[in-house]
Amino acid sequence: MATTTIAKLLLLALVVILVQGSSGQRCSVKDVQVQTVTTSRSGGNGNLLFEVAVKNLCPCSVRNVRIDGRGFDSTLQVDPSVFRAEGGGIYLLNGGGPIASMATVSFVYSWDHYFQLTPKSLDVEEDRCS
Repeated sequence: MATTTIAKLLLLALVVILVQGSSGQRCSVKDVQVQTVTTSRSGGNGNLLFEVAVKNLCPCSVRNVRIDGRGFDSTLQVDPSVFRAEGGGIYLLNGGGPIASMATVSFVYSWDHYFQLTPKSLDVEEDRCS
């Protein structure tokens, strides 16, 4: 009987680890989706115009979302409260403020080619989960 109870507890602990991750957080950078679309409009100077949408797929709010965007540049000014360089090719999204579950932060840039933008790090607001 005690063996069955211990087995159930171990199974429950394993499920919790799989759902929350080994760090105890429910979400990671894998829960941040970055989509970049080339628009049909021109950004001027013969450059393309790109619309970037960063969506939080985590069931919790996240903050301090950092994006690896090494080499990123734009002939259009990008609002620094939305996408701000921190150095070393890392950019802070949304001024470090919270991004609710399923919410999207968007910005536009213009350049002659697409830049790969990859989520680098974030903080999960465990007390703000849906």
